[in-house]
Amino acid sequence: MGYVFWYLGNGSQIEILPRSAGVFHREYIAGFRLEEISLNFDNLILNIKGGYLTGIELVDENANRTGTYYAAFTGLNFIYLNSPLPQKGWKFGAGLGVLTSKIHTYADYAGTINGAVVGNLENGEVLLLIENLGFGKTIPAPSVYFRGLSNFQNFTLGPFLRFYGDADLDAGFVFISRYGLFNFIASPSLKNAIVGFSVESGNFRFRYDYEYYWIGYSTHRFGFNILWGKQKELEEKIERQEELLAEYGREIRGLKDRISKLENSAVDFARNLLESAKKDPDPQSALTKVRIAMVFDTSQTAKRMEDSLTNLISQADKESYIRRINVFLRNNLYSDALAEALVFLENYPQDRDALRAYNQVKGEVEKQKEANKIKEETNRKFESGKIQKIENLISKGDYVSASKLVSTLPEGPDKIRFSNTLRRTAEEYLRKAKELIANKDWVQAKYYIEKSMKIYPLPESPGLLSYVESNIKASSETLYLKSLELYQKGDIQGAYAYIKEAIRLDPNNEKYRNVYYRLGNVLKED
Repeated sequence: MGYVFWYLGNGSQIEILPRSAGVFHREYIAGFRLEEISLNFDNLILNIKGGYLTGIELVDENANRTGTYYAAFTGLNFIYLNSPLPQKGWKFGAGLGVLTSKIHTYADYAGTINGAVVGNLENGEVLLLIENLGFGKTIPAPSVYFRGLSNFQNFTLGPFLRFYGDADLDAGFVFISRYGLFNFIASPSLKNAIVGFSVESGNFRFRYDYEYYWIGYSTHRFGFNILWGKQKELEEKIERQEELLAEYGREIRGLKDRISKLENSAVDFARNLLESAKKDPDPQSALTKVRIAMVFDTSQTAKRMEDSLTNLISQADKESYIRRINVFLRNNLYSDALAEALVFLENYPQDRDALRAYNQVKGEVEKQKEANKIKEETNRKFESGKIQKIENLISKGDYVSASKLVSTLPEGPDKIRFSNTLRRTAEEYLRKAKELIANKDWVQAKYYIEKSMKIYPLPESPGLLSYVESNIKASSETLYLKSLELYQKGDIQGAYAYIKEAIRLDPNNEKYRNVYYRLGNVLKED
């Protein structure tokens, strides 16, 4: 079965279970043969080699050929790792080895030290292997091999560097491609080139490599691996994971195709909105259309339309304030004029016209004998104006802005009245969120819960938000796709909810950020 039990004196048990065994044969055309056996355990790598070279000329002291002889060698080394080889992460190992050789009638030996550093990373592998650091009658040739591989969809690629002996340096790269049961390998370097393939069937794997050295000779290496026990289970698990990965890759490609098509459709949708905005007689409605269009149309035409409409609306609004202030002043309604000037300045704090109008009214008030009485009346009317503004915001559905203004009101009937209205609105948002939870639309449910919390803090909102957040399991691209779909349906709130989650999962994605900020600008979201 491929396992050995070692019973200790206290009755405990250690199980040593090889994950795989390999037998390989290598031959050089020049008459060199090499046999290799490798056993891989969870934490142990064991390697046994033996080879010989025939046809070596035997000469006497006068350099006359007297015959031929052969040279042979054997070697055994092991490396013990601090954690199982197939596990993810970094592993370190070290071990001993022995070399023996016989050339003609001379027999030599050497002891060696070997080490390895293996990194099984999320999408690749790093290997540093140091062998044959030793001492003895024969001088072992030390070897240092470094390789880094990256895994792609159906192939593996990476460079390697190898030092052999004192001055022998080689460098190249490894390419492995997988097609079902077949694996193909190509590894060109400064000194040689290797091409080969392997075939897998169940727990049996056959491999053949052809190696050509640039100096003019070649070698063949072929053999097999047998997998069993835990290794077979591991290989089957890896195979299932690779199948899932391939399926996921197909889904990702399909998702990217859908996103590309929807982005093109979104651009067309945005252009149609711009055309509609040009024909809209209401500047405020036209501006909303332009800003929705600018989510996917960032042309100078759209920007100029936004600036033009913004200036037009702003200028008309400021002219309205100035006209009302002048009417109040002509009729000596100084408290009304000052209250209007304060609202004007509050809405346009950096505007020169607003500051000029406020200073003009303030100067007129200071000239009056009852200036203090006028100021008291102004404060009352300013608060009354704030109440009117809150009512306008609520009627427009801008409950978040209304909630911020309500918090600035003094305690009294008006604050209680508005708070009750906002509480009922927050409850309605929460009811909508619960409907979305029932349909497992977690992302939009989260949006409505967060909106409810901004409008009025209901006691059950935090717990419901925590429950919804624990159920949001989606990739950023899937969320972005859903945002695209809802955008083209005109559901700006839904589109914003999904792009907000996409940017939370992938905050460095510039495309997501642009859509997120532009949709937020349309909705005036924080």
